[in-house]
Amino acid sequence: MRQESRFIPYFSRFPGLFGALSLFLFCFAPSSAAQQQRINLPDPVKFVNKFDMVANAVRAVLKEQYDIELEDRKAGIITTRPYEFISGSLTGSEMNKVALNRNPHTGNWLKARYSVEATMEIVSPTETLVTVRTKIEALNQAVDGTEQWLPLESVGTLERRILGKISAILMGKKAEDTKEGFWGQRPQPVDPRRSRFPGPSDR
Repeated sequence: MRQESRFIPYFSRFPGLFGALSLFLFCFAPSSAAQQQRINLPDPVKFVNKFDMVANAVRAVLKEQYDIELEDRKAGIITTRPYEFISGSLTGSEMNKVALNRNPHTGNWLKARYSVEATMEIVSPTETLVTVRTKIEALNQAVDGTEQWLPLESVGTLERRILGKISAILMGKKAEDTKEGFWGQRPQPVDPRRSRFPGPSDR
């Protein structure tokens, strides 16, 4: 009997431990995935700048990476055409960094894209409110070969990145506009006829 006990599986001696471990792994895995894909869209940002200056900064940031589809200054809206940011075998992992997928799907992810919409509102003559939102989609290929673009929910990563670039431009311009004194003067050309050394009259 002693010899047979050596072959008893370890977990059969501690059934409670095995059950607790299984329950822990089952509960922990979904919670960690939810933390990685938590939606956290940024709030609108108020800039202490005139509307035209903010609109120019927003357009410059979007134009640098995207193609502008619609620009309506009166309505305060700028939208871009869809921008394909990933394709191939890494599509699934990369899109999970910026979006949350709630759609049932089968097969493989082929590519992902998104478009940007920036909205600008006048708060006062010297204050402008900017809201940035993205529309994200991913192309799914089902097991039967059919392909379909599925909408995804942005987690806010792209929006915060774009707002950061807009802030960098506006804060940089504001810093340049507030220069005073020596730092605000333009460099003056040096007269080559004048000696660099003091003469008798300068002493």
